[in-house]
Amino acid sequence: MDDEGDDERDELFGIAEVSERIGLAADTLRYFERQGVVPAPRRDSAGRRRYAAGDVELIRMLVHLRETGMPLADIAQFTGADGRAADPAVLRLELLTAHRRRVRERREELDRALDVISRKIADYDEQGAGTPRRLERPDCALAFDVRGEGPPLFLVGAPAGRAGFAALARELAERFTVVTHDPRGIGDSRAVTGMAAPTPEVLAEDLAALVDRFTGGPALFVGTSGGAVTLLELATRHPQLVNRAVLHEPPLVTLLDDADLTSRATAAFAVAEGDPQRAVQEFYDLSGAGHHTGPGETPPPHLALPELPAGELDKNRYFLGRMAGPSVLYAPDIEAVRRVPLTLCAGALSHHQLARRATRALADRLELPLVDMPGNHLGASTEPAAFARAVLPLLRQPDAR
Repeated sequence: MDDEGDDERDELFGIAEVSERIGLAADTLRYFERQGVVPAPRRDSAGRRRYAAGDVELIRMLVHLRETGMPLADIAQFTGADGRAADPAVLRLELLTAHRRRVRERREELDRALDVISRKIADYDEQGAGTPRRLERPDCALAFDVRGEGPPLFLVGAPAGRAGFAALARELAERFTVVTHDPRGIGDSRAVTGMAAPTPEVLAEDLAALVDRFTGGPALFVGTSGGAVTLLELATRHPQLVNRAVLHEPPLVTLLDDADLTSRATAAFAVAEGDPQRAVQEFYDLSGAGHHTGPGETPPPHLALPELPAGELDKNRYFLGRMAGPSVLYAPDIEAVRRVPLTLCAGALSHHQLARRATRALADRLELPLVDMPGNHLGASTEPAAFARAVLPLLRQPDAR
């Protein structure tokens, strides 16, 4: 196998030892050897297999490649078992690069499937939650839930509502009285004739009325996506209500100084009523919010979405057609926001996505740090336990100014 084994001073291992070290059954090692996936090891005078340290590391790499779905034929080339490569290092680089691309594509598919599963869990959670409470507003009734004990904490989204925050609320209910609500036109806060449009200004007044229902004084808030935009407007209109607010990825395209991005967003919102499938696809591509991208990664410019069911299309007629535009195109009053204790955070896997870029721009204007949170733009709903652990110290910390 590898040249390291040619040195007689190298420590050699029997097949049972190798099996224990890498967690691969001895019979499987023998099978891979027979299939030409790994080169045959040396034998001692009694015919027993003897593996050098380099052999063990090569087999360990084989296990990792197999677990990530690399075809056995490619693994054989990688290990050099077929003996055909003129330059093994170059071949291995090519094989790993191609395999990384396949793994990323597979991860994107799994991420999309996970998001669908998470939404369905939220739907069933909502169905089993019982009858929500109601807050009457002049032009609609807001549905809300309350759970837990302790200081009041409001989880705020747009479009995320009671269902989207159900798992996170359960995680936080041991420490707080957690209040979640469906923004107007979402979930059980159904749109009614004559209802005012769900702009950040209107949503902030709805939230202020909900806070007044419970405390009338300062409270804690966590807002995600459009809900973080609602909190920026609440901070401007009613700073006395905010004890501390944690804002996760407000998608403020107005802060990015990017005319093309603004134009694409506006175009997506414009077609939502007549063609919600197209609007969802265009907003998905420009925001990148469904992807998981680390510091050195960028979301793909286009990834075709499956046809949405009728219920999802109806939801997006309202969300993208009426709610998302005013939030994404909202321009915060920076000087007013400075007066309120805020923490800005973004997904550790949201790099180079619209919302994280916008949050970074807002943090720079407010001269605040940007805190990494678990997951991507949807981390509060897809990773509720990890998100709750990360948000707890942010709710307790003093003003960082």
